[in-house]
Amino acid sequence: MKHYSTSKRLIKNAQNFFDLEYYTRFDEYLQRDGIFYGWGRKTSGQRAIYLAKKFNTSYRLLEDGFIRSIGLGVTGAPSFSIVEDDLGVYYDATKPSRLENILKNYDFQSDKELLEIAKQAIDLIRTYKISKYNQSSLKPLNDLKNDLKKVLIIAQTEGDLSLKYGMADKFDPKEMVITAIEENRDAEIYLKVHPDVLTGKKASNIDINFAKKYCRVITEDIHPIVLLEAFDKVYTQTSQMGFEAVLLGKEVICFGMPFYAGWGVTVDKIKSQRRGRKLSKEEIFAGAYILYTKYYNPFSQKPSNIIDTIETIHKYRTIYQHNEGDLYFFGFSWWKKQFLKDYFPALQHNQKTFCSTINHALKKGLNQHSKIFIWGKREFLDVEAYAKEHKIPIYRVEDGFIRSVSLGSDLTRAYSLVVDSQGIYFDPTQPSDLEEILNSYTFDQELLQRAKALQNYITTNKISKYNIYKDVALDLKGYQEGQKIIMVPGQVEDDASIIYGADGMSNLELLQAARKNAPDAYIIYKPHPDVLAGNRKGNIDDVEALKYCNLIVKEASIDSVLEVADEVHTMTSLVGFEALLRGKKVYTYGMPFYAGWGLTIDAKTNPRREKRRSLEELIAATLILYPRYIHPKTKTLCEIEALLEAIDQEKKRYNNNFLYRLMVDSRNFISRKIQWILKVLLGG
Repeated sequence: MKHYSTSKRLIKNAQNFFDLEYYTRFDEYLQRDGIFYGWGRKTSGQRAIYLAKKFNTSYRLLEDGFIRSIGLGVTGAPSFSIVEDDLGVYYDATKPSRLENILKNYDFQSDKELLEIAKQAIDLIRTYKISKYNQSSLKPLNDLKNDLKKVLIIAQTEGDLSLKYGMADKFDPKEMVITAIEENRDAEIYLKVHPDVLTGKKASNIDINFAKKYCRVITEDIHPIVLLEAFDKVYTQTSQMGFEAVLLGKEVICFGMPFYAGWGVTVDKIKSQRRGRKLSKEEIFAGAYILYTKYYNPFSQKPSNIIDTIETIHKYRTIYQHNEGDLYFFGFSWWKKQFLKDYFPALQHNQKTFCSTINHALKKGLNQHSKIFIWGKREFLDVEAYAKEHKIPIYRVEDGFIRSVSLGSDLTRAYSLVVDSQGIYFDPTQPSDLEEILNSYTFDQELLQRAKALQNYITTNKISKYNIYKDVALDLKGYQEGQKIIMVPGQVEDDASIIYGADGMSNLELLQAARKNAPDAYIIYKPHPDVLAGNRKGNIDDVEALKYCNLIVKEASIDSVLEVADEVHTMTSLVGFEALLRGKKVYTYGMPFYAGWGLTIDAKTNPRREKRRSLEELIAATLILYPRYIHPKTKTLCEIEALLEAIDQEKKRYNNNFLYRLMVDSRNFISRKIQWILKVLLGG
């Protein structure tokens, strides 16, 4: 049976949770039946109920879940949760709902695992400060930092359907204010105004001017959990903040019948004949937030659960918070500016300014409250001196480890970046955030399992940094049975990773060292694709290279070579990390980020790298915890799993679609010629 809705907006908003088709008047005329979906007690919900009765089928009423998103829905913030109800809707206390039935009948005490998850989630909500929406300030109000008893009254918006259907209309809102004052003569009384009222989008259901006569009115946009922590007692009609106050152990008085009232955890001014069972806050939470709610992770683009939802919101909200304020970028080429902004969304607001000099930045407003971002290891000594003097944080930015389907030097948009607050991963002469993760992070089993799954996906689908060449079977001319096969990946010789991580070693010197260490091996040399494209330095004449290797491979994927290789000998190439993922032995002649942890045979040592790490821990740190990823289609931040699927699809399209490949190759060819002409004109 098909699933329909008469609301295009609902279909769009619920597309990650349900596969719905648009139902027209013509469909109704043709007597097409199915399961009908609508939004709560709104028009689409009424239509769903009507059509279900007409065709003797069923309906489902949807609403946002209790932990919806980082930002507000009206701003387009993607949703993490939704609730589906085939009886009513959770905020309608005048009739039964699926949630009410769960709370009335579910045997919570027999489901110990469910209650443990509920307790874990509540602890995380309190620790991370997670609510329905999570864009508000996490900074407590200074006025509330005292030991006086404090009472909070929660205002809602006029016309809020939960007030009408939650039986709050039985009370004049002023009555709640007066009662709060009379019952708490020894306390300070505060009124929290709804965020939509502050923005002017809606009117308050409580007369603000009336409240000001008796209460201190809070107009600041403070996160609900942070605000509630400062209070001893809360008065509400039907607000979800009332239940969040319960989770924080506050006394809650309800002038209505929200979903959490009537179960013994609140003081209720009205009663519901259908509710009488005594439940703990953990049981109510388990029923509402776990059993009743569906979760989807818009960053990994996969069905989810409550723990993953809380952790993901915390992770990305933290990134958004770090992106707040005035951001100044130095050393970013013009083409990087086109995609860089996608990596720096803000929770509230930020201003991104690209500068070439310190004077340019100062004219644009750089001050001690700003943040500075520098590409790679480019030197801006005056900028760094100014930052040090004014205690401004500097972040180094560089391409990530799974970048694109095409070369960066062809000006292809990067799908991953790293933003490092200490140094940068390829510079072993100083600490970096990645090094700190590997030295100190405690990797849990779930994260390690995720890392293992990533390893399997990457190796099975043969994904690498650039994903530009086809997989081919190599013709190993002169190879003798039983001979060890060594891959030597060439690098860009003026790359910062060589300068800082390999003392300026050349590709020829690497080949010579590999041959010296393995005189009888079959050595395959694979030049770096940027060098082959003529975009970067590091070319070795084939005749010279063949003095130290047996075969030069140019037009083939990394996996084509790794598949036959027993070992990889490298300076600092990412190919060494990719070889570890594929179970190969790796020798390093420099100090790449993956060396010094006990997984490679290293010519150099680094005293800061103290821990012995497993491959799964290295993968988790390098591919999950350290970088930021952008989805190729949405151009928004995502998890690596979503990016890998998109890159795999793009890679297959490039390899299998002639016209698409022609378009990409033509673009790259033109890009290289333009860069060559510019180098000639500029004397580079």
